[in-house]
Amino acid sequence: MLEQVAKLIGDEIGADKVLTSYSDMYVYEFDATPMFRGKPDLVVRAFSIDDVVAVMKIANERKIPVVPRGHASSLTGAAVPSQGGIVLDLSAMRKIEVHPEDGYVKAEAGATVAEVDLACNEFGFFLPPDPASADTATIGASIAENAGGMRGARYGSFRNWVLGMTVVLPGGKVFKLGAPVFKQRMGYDLMQLFIGSEGTLGVITDATLKIIPQREGLVRFFSYFRNIREVVDVIQDLKRSKIDPLVVEFMDEETLKCVNEAYKTNFRTDGIALMIDIDGYQEQLDAVAGRAEEIIRKHNPLELDKARGGEPKAIELYTARKASYPAISRLNKIVLIEDLTVPLSKVPDAFSEAKSIGRKYGISIPTFGHIGDGNFHPTITFRELTKENLELAKKIFEEVSDVAIKYGGVVSGEHGIGLQKKASFVRMLESMGSSELIEYMKRVKELFDPNGIMNPGKVF
Repeated sequence: MLEQVAKLIGDEIGADKVLTSYSDMYVYEFDATPMFRGKPDLVVRAFSIDDVVAVMKIANERKIPVVPRGHASSLTGAAVPSQGGIVLDLSAMRKIEVHPEDGYVKAEAGATVAEVDLACNEFGFFLPPDPASADTATIGASIAENAGGMRGARYGSFRNWVLGMTVVLPGGKVFKLGAPVFKQRMGYDLMQLFIGSEGTLGVITDATLKIIPQREGLVRFFSYFRNIREVVDVIQDLKRSKIDPLVVEFMDEETLKCVNEAYKTNFRTDGIALMIDIDGYQEQLDAVAGRAEEIIRKHNPLELDKARGGEPKAIELYTARKASYPAISRLNKIVLIEDLTVPLSKVPDAFSEAKSIGRKYGISIPTFGHIGDGNFHPTITFRELTKENLELAKKIFEEVSDVAIKYGGVVSGEHGIGLQKKASFVRMLESMGSSELIEYMKRVKELFDPNGIMNPGKVF
């Protein structure tokens, strides 16, 4: 049957866009979460919205699963074809149009976040959301996952920057949602349903995103503190002093050890590293950065380094933070990354409890993340891949997820639910007294996807 479907799609959009051989489809079996795999029945590379419409018509008629995919940097198994079907690869759709005069950029789903940001930079603007995987994360997938990132402390996640989008529903219906304006009321905000929906409702083919002018300069501080409580104290003190950092990131001792081992660097590993970016216009920057430095020093850091944006030292420090997860992944055969978010005041307790779980089981849980908005990533690791280790890793993962629930937070701040967090997602809703929300979500899905073909097995 799939051979017939492959021919139908090939006849409609071109046979060269349809992949059916094992060697071509192998890389589509997994995403950045190595613990999850699934074999697609065929892969379609879409080069236009017409290609997407054709696939969605044929798949819906025959009730064949469709898994939309960018560059598969998902960390929850969201891009894995767990029930086979068609993987719809949107990475070839990469057109970018910058409209600086109106303050927005329009980009197709396959353009990477970094590509869009660089295109905006040419006009003196930038796209605020900045996932650590921006070089590979695509616009469509980042919106589908409501990705956050390094600048989340000030600018939040993608949800805060989407003005409009084009969505193709099962059956090939095309919806235009939103508009390229900063204020809009259009009845129920259906566009927000698709942001964070993880490809379970339809396929996002392009988006219109708000952009803002770049600041003239940046000062990056990189300091070390004895414990997480001191780190949070610094952040809260900065905010009380009316300083709004662009970036507030941290890496714990175990993460720093992984970065050193994987990349042969020499960061100290006897404290928690805190990276803070202060940006602004030149006549203001020195004054604000000076106040920030006074506050950091008041908390007696073990060490404090700083550099201006663009300087080699600043780039080195930023690269180290972005290398946290890749370093951990290089060194371990089992890697299950958490995505907990709790109120900032609860971070020290939640962090300490997550680390204590690692000690209880005698394993390493390197932890890093976007501490400025309470989002951090305890990462369950094992150097050896065995059945016993994998089962224990999954058990520990669920236990660490419950830490977020205990402290009034959520089990996912930016990575989504996917395959990995369905159980903890249900527990979180139960703890909130909102278990019935699952049924309402299922009704929403049935409305947009009555045959259940869109990324089945994810979220619910």
